[in-house]
Amino acid sequence: MNKRPLCTALGAVVFLILLFRGYLEQERPEIYRGERKTVQCQIEEISGQEEAPVLTVCDVVEGDTELCRRMRILASAGKGNLTGLKIGNILTVTGEIHSFSHPGNPGQFDEYQYYRDQGIFYLFFAETVTVRDSASKKLEQWLRDVRTVLCQRIMSCLPPEEGGVAAAMLLGEKGALSREIRSLYQENGISHILAISGLHISLIGAGIFFFLRSFIMPMRPAALVTGTLLVLYGQLTGFSISAQRAVWMMLCFLMAKFFGRRYDIYCALALSALIQLLIHPTVLFQAGFLLSYGTVLGIALFVRQFQQTDRRYPEICGVFLGSLGIQIVTAPILLYYYFELNPYSVFVNFLVLPLVSILLVMSAAGCLMTGFHQGAGRFLFGAVHFILLFYHRMGALARELPLACYISGRPEGWQILLYYLLLILWIVLHNRVKGKNGKTGHKLIRAGALPAAVLLLLFQIPEKKQLQITNLDVGQGDCTCIRLSGKTVLIDGGSSDVVEVGKYRISKYLKYYGIRRLDYIFITHSDSDHTSGIAEIIQDHNKMGFDIGALVLPDVKKRDENYKALEQLCYNCGITVKKMKKGDRIRVGGMDIRCIHPRRDYNWRTENDYSLVLSVRYGKFHGLFVGDLESAGEQEILWDIRDADYLKAGHHGSAGSSGEEFLAALRPEIAVISAGEDNRYGHPAPAALERLRKAGADIYSTIDSGAVTVDTDGAGIRVSTYK
Repeated sequence: MNKRPLCTALGAVVFLILLFRGYLEQERPEIYRGERKTVQCQIEEISGQEEAPVLTVCDVVEGDTELCRRMRILASAGKGNLTGLKIGNILTVTGEIHSFSHPGNPGQFDEYQYYRDQGIFYLFFAETVTVRDSASKKLEQWLRDVRTVLCQRIMSCLPPEEGGVAAAMLLGEKGALSREIRSLYQENGISHILAISGLHISLIGAGIFFFLRSFIMPMRPAALVTGTLLVLYGQLTGFSISAQRAVWMMLCFLMAKFFGRRYDIYCALALSALIQLLIHPTVLFQAGFLLSYGTVLGIALFVRQFQQTDRRYPEICGVFLGSLGIQIVTAPILLYYYFELNPYSVFVNFLVLPLVSILLVMSAAGCLMTGFHQGAGRFLFGAVHFILLFYHRMGALARELPLACYISGRPEGWQILLYYLLLILWIVLHNRVKGKNGKTGHKLIRAGALPAAVLLLLFQIPEKKQLQITNLDVGQGDCTCIRLSGKTVLIDGGSSDVVEVGKYRISKYLKYYGIRRLDYIFITHSDSDHTSGIAEIIQDHNKMGFDIGALVLPDVKKRDENYKALEQLCYNCGITVKKMKKGDRIRVGGMDIRCIHPRRDYNWRTENDYSLVLSVRYGKFHGLFVGDLESAGEQEILWDIRDADYLKAGHHGSAGSSGEEFLAALRPEIAVISAGEDNRYGHPAPAALERLRKAGADIYSTIDSGAVTVDTDGAGIRVSTYK
């Protein structure tokens, strides 16, 4: 560290950010939920496709009052028009303003924190836009226009999927990337190539520098010109976190050449991180920042350390060592933010990385050539097409392999700290045990340090032997997760207002806790707000990394179309289907689950009527789950219920549920309502809430509390909420 003071300075800055994180985040902006406002602002950045641009604006004021520093603006459906605007324009915009949402469940993406770390506070849906001052920032707008033209050339020469990837890699334009392709690259551990990275900047910078130096000008002017062009390229691509890091590091390389000094990758990496952290300190907590720097650090540690200190490693091993280094250094970051790993990503990167340079060169050449001759440009893009087709086929094959998605859950802070300490110990000892003179003790410690670090990181802390019931926040829908002694049960899982609730909320919660097996999934009835997320998980359970024991449906003679479709989906995906009727029971991990509704011959009128009603007992604890049961169904079970500690309130707290007679017989201590904020049904209804209060229940709602968790050892009960 004495030879690298920048690394020491970076460590000190990181420590201070961690120490004063609460102070940095103490500003609490006002919360808005669709209020209409008219604001004035200046366009700072334009991203997305030309037909559907997204504006990032600054200096946002309402009248004479500053509203926020930065904000994102989208066109309101069928109203706002954001095309034809230029960077630097000053606008008057009328529309609806929304705060970014906080997560409602463990593992859910924190939209609020993500944008806050970028200094963006609100999302504005524009209905009318007026340009008050048409003056633009000439350079920034020219670069935006160039980027648009180049994107159009790429998309005109390649199929949509390949074009989206090429545009993301070369220009940082991710608007054309499909969700499927994003998922494919992320699941295979190669999503880093979709960002403007050090490899991109190095290829472009080194190519320009050595061309200028060899054929046009001396070294120092060549370094200055190359540095200027790199900054312009970074601005062209949107200057993402990874692009900023790569540009600063390449500028350090050029400065070393200019002043005749030795370039040190660790100092360059530390300097670029220091600059970003001093501008935006909270970017330290973004996955993109950590993965960007972790990727370069992994390559530097493994390729440079091993090939420079041990000549036994041939040059051909460099790519594999770099891929291995990326995986080892970034594994804790991936697990902390995404809770899963692909063990094959080392080998996928080994096959992908050597072709990236060809891909970038051919894409850049194709973009330039298309401007002169369309046919020649298409010919160059042909190589790009086949490389990307190889990536996609290889990625699709890799994620079908056994254990391609290994779910381990989010590691604790102490696990991550010890992992990196053991990794540092392993690297230090590697330098000391070279050759025959290395001490035997050091060799033994080194041999065990890395395996111990990996096992420590993947170690899951054993669950306490107690029942845990969590009502997830799935918006206007239902999902309950019950865990006991390593067994996991889901009751319902769907939403009518959250898109892909299975992928982005239910599965994220399960992965956060390292849950790989769902022993039983109970479906109370077939409405989509109880089944949509479960259908997603069933359809992609292998790709998501889940093992499903059985899906349990109500055993009724009359079955609606949604019921039949769900049953058929299970058969198609090889999932066992079981049926439950009144009197049936299942024991799971020490808890007793008994069905008290419906009878098999129950003649239901609506899907809600035949909701599966489950009585769950563990020790002295008694919980009742009633799906969307309303008054008719409640009368059916009136004589089968007794005092309950916990009630999952029926039909999201509708006025027709939780009747007085039903509650008088049940006398619940705790009642949990699952509903979506500002839902069109008005759930929970004031009448239902009043009846629950009169029955003596403590009421919890996922609208206000996020995920609601009840823990019990079979005697006492503890309630905790996520928000």
